[in-house]
Amino acid sequence: MMIPKNIFTSIYGASAILFFTSKNNTDKSSVVAFTSSSSFVSTISSPNIKLYSAIEGDYYSTQTCSSGGIVSPSMTLVEQFISHYKQSLEEGNQWAHEFGFVDDEDEDDALSPEGAFYALFRAIRQMDDNNDAVTSSSSDVNDSNNTKLLGLNGTPFYVPSHVLAEAESKSKKQSKNAFSDYFHFPHLAHALTEDFLDAQRGSTNNKLGWQVSAVSQPTGSSFNDARMTVEQVQLALELGTVIFNNIGAHIPRLAGPTLASTDALSLPGALNMYVTARGMRTSAPPHTDRQDVLVVQMEGAKRWRVFTPPKDGDVKPYADPFARGKGEDSLPLHTLLEGKGGRLGSELVMDVVTREGDVLFIPAGFPHTTDTVEETSDIDCDTSIHLTFNIDTHVWDLDYLAVRSAALQRNKVKDSLLSFENNNNNSNRYIGKVNQLPVNIRSGLMDALPLKFLDIVPGDSPDFMNDIARQLSMRCDAVNKAMEQAAEQQLSESSYVEALERIHSYGSAILEVHRDMYLAAVQEGRLRKYEDSLTAHLKPKDDDNNAREVVTMTPERMQRLSLFRVRPFFEQIDSLKKDLNEWCLSGGSSANQKDSPSSQLDSNWQFTAPLKVGDEVEADLGGVFFAAKIAQ
Repeated sequence: MMIPKNIFTSIYGASAILFFTSKNNTDKSSVVAFTSSSSFVSTISSPNIKLYSAIEGDYYSTQTCSSGGIVSPSMTLVEQFISHYKQSLEEGNQWAHEFGFVDDEDEDDALSPEGAFYALFRAIRQMDDNNDAVTSSSSDVNDSNNTKLLGLNGTPFYVPSHVLAEAESKSKKQSKNAFSDYFHFPHLAHALTEDFLDAQRGSTNNKLGWQVSAVSQPTGSSFNDARMTVEQVQLALELGTVIFNNIGAHIPRLAGPTLASTDALSLPGALNMYVTARGMRTSAPPHTDRQDVLVVQMEGAKRWRVFTPPKDGDVKPYADPFARGKGEDSLPLHTLLEGKGGRLGSELVMDVVTREGDVLFIPAGFPHTTDTVEETSDIDCDTSIHLTFNIDTHVWDLDYLAVRSAALQRNKVKDSLLSFENNNNNSNRYIGKVNQLPVNIRSGLMDALPLKFLDIVPGDSPDFMNDIARQLSMRCDAVNKAMEQAAEQQLSESSYVEALERIHSYGSAILEVHRDMYLAAVQEGRLRKYEDSLTAHLKPKDDDNNAREVVTMTPERMQRLSLFRVRPFFEQIDSLKKDLNEWCLSGGSSANQKDSPSSQLDSNWQFTAPLKVGDEVEADLGGVFFAAKIAQ
């Protein structure tokens, strides 16, 4: 079978993912992905294009369609997303009206950008609810037939802007979706003039871990001299991507979409913004994230390459699967491109260019790298701007591994997955022996709790809580068997329910803090707009008689700057995290354990615990601990 030059393939499991680029008469490239196992939306620029499966040799002929039509032999996941998006648009519009994002004089059925953002995340939520229903009915929590959305077993997908636009439009003639023009570089420039923002610049070496450095360079000792300027951002763009973390809490215009994601998912979330100059060969070196992310391209274009999670846990057990390629950990691109038989065992599953209004979903733990080297000339912007909405289940202890850890701590049972260093420093639970488990067991243990978890009332939903506890118990049984351990590591389901209830209380409180923080930013934006309207006639004019960008920073307004406004909310979050940790360490009763009460450690367990030949221990050699094994 002959394959045209502009087609390249990536083998994913037993299926082929087939990509090609095509150009229409506007010289606009489209990336098309076909696969029989994963579900990616595919765009096509001309009718009747014929493609072949690289594995099965199947022949696929597209239906005749207009320019920009959709075609794919397997679109289950994306079809679900579009269906849920359509169903959520009315709910999103109602939400936008309720929170004042739609002016009273606007048409009742006009879709606001904030309402469309809400619908995006409501679609994600509905898909996770459906998947949870399937998982709950299965006796195997790692059933490979279950198409998962989130986490290490998740599925990335891509949706072009025009597909969302067609879902929004009753006439199906709409070319741009509701949020395509929502945020551009002038909006960022305005935010820099009216607030005190901070940003970091990312490194661009795709052979080393992703490092960051400060963008702001104070020019004097005064408050205004310390503020980051547009010129400093533009200078940083010559060297790498400028990263604005948690920017939804700082820029009022972005607080609305961030609040929309938080409310639609019923989950404390955050928004980061990434600004990259055009022509950057590496705008983000290969790395993984702790969050499942939904990327929305706001301006310009960006190429994304997404890979399956690495399978080198035995070789690098202390590499956090949700933070690969960051800090000291390197994740070179060439090792990812080695494919399934390479050192990492990762496979390329997506190679796509996102443009204004396009949406891309990347599960937590999936390596990805980006660049802005555009081969086409249809992009007018000098910068690429995308918003990354974080689904922060792993950040806020809303996964099975976190519940297991909390339950074990609460019942004073030593966690066999943690090394001495982990226990001593109360550090990262995602490193160590957990990464030496079989891949499917590790992935199941690191699965997020259902997104509807914080929506339920534990006391009113005992069946729901017991079902999650049952699933966690099954996962822990698999861990014990894999590690050939006795059952004393396993707690009763009631112990897991107790931990779930406490984490539910903690997560709900964190959610409310985030909502209040974003609402405060929304309110600040409306207040600034009102204040500016009162003084608009006093602002100097340019040559075109337009008001110049001048912000009067009064002492009262200075106290409302985002760095002051946000701080109390993070202090509340720190307090809630401390309270949860104290609850875990305060201890419970060994009666909650499944079998022997001897599994509860006494205060001197290091000296009194029974040992046998072959046990792995930590040997204290003058205050320095080394791994050792009992020989006699």
